[in-house]
Amino acid sequence: MKKILSLLLVFFLTSCETVSDFSMPNLGMPDLNQYKMNPFSKDKSVQEKCSIPMILADAISITNFQEFGSSIDSNIIYRGRVDRVDYNCNIETDYSAGDLYITGTISLGQQASSNFYSLPAFVAIVKNNKEVISRKYINIDVNIPNNATIARFEYVESNYRINFEESRNPSDYQILVGFKLSADQADFNKNRN
Repeated sequence: MKKILSLLLVFFLTSCETVSDFSMPNLGMPDLNQYKMNPFSKDKSVQEKCSIPMILADAISITNFQEFGSSIDSNIIYRGRVDRVDYNCNIETDYSAGDLYITGTISLGQQASSNFYSLPAFVAIVKNNKEVISRKYINIDVNIPNNATIARFEYVESNYRINFEESRNPSDYQILVGFKLSADQADFNKNRN
């Protein structure tokens, strides 16, 4: 009986053939050749990414009032809000440099008397989520079309540079963006939330 089973097994194994057709399309599987997945690769550009830009939650919006101390809606000149920040950079040995994009909206209040406003803002570099190593104040100029009460703004800080200090890893540095607020404006934001 064992001889018969052995002969049948040999017969079945020799009669089967494995077919592999490399011309078949790859159905449902991603083409892994386009990804560089070698963890021992010396190609730094694949592993390193630009520092992450973020919006400081306490300074995401600014409300400007006609009279300080009165935060009623009829006293508002404008409200501004940062909606998004992006940083596209090139990473070098000791620094990264690229364009920092800030986009947002402005809406006019009842006390608005102009179609042009300059929104005070800042861009800061924070190391390891705790130490502010640099801060730059900027003005975001916004022209609002005639007869409009709301407008989008875009601001580009060209060739924005982050100098690497002790750490050469771009992920150790974060970019914080927000509005430069007066004490009244900061209190208004805290009480509104």
